[in-house]
Amino acid sequence: MAVVAAAVSASAQAPAPAGGQRGAQPGAAQAPAGRGQDFSQVQIVATKVADNFYTLAGQGGTIGVLTGPDGVFMVDSQFAPLTEKIVAAIGQFT
Repeated sequence: MAVVAAAVSASAQAPAPAGGQRGAQPGAAQAPAGRGQDFSQVQIVATKVADNFYTLAGQGGTIGVLTGPDGVFMVDSQFAPLTEKIVAAIGQFT
C-alpha cells in the first residue's frame, strides 16, 4: 500500500503580521501545538463519505483520505505522535 501525505496548515502558509506571532498577547509565551499533550487516549474515528473517500477525526483536526487502485492519498492536519493510530485507522478500510 502506497501512502502519499501532504501536510496542510493554512496558518503556516500565511505570513505572520508585523511585530510578532498571530494572536499572541504581548509578552505571553506560547507552547507549540501538541507539546505536553497526552495522545495515548486519543481515538481516531473513520467516517466513509463516498465510495473511496473517508475522513479521520481525532484531536487536532480532520484528515481527508482518498483511496484508489494506485494507493492512498491523505491530507493530514493531525499531530505527529498520532501517526501509528492514523495508519491503523486507514488499515480499517484499505
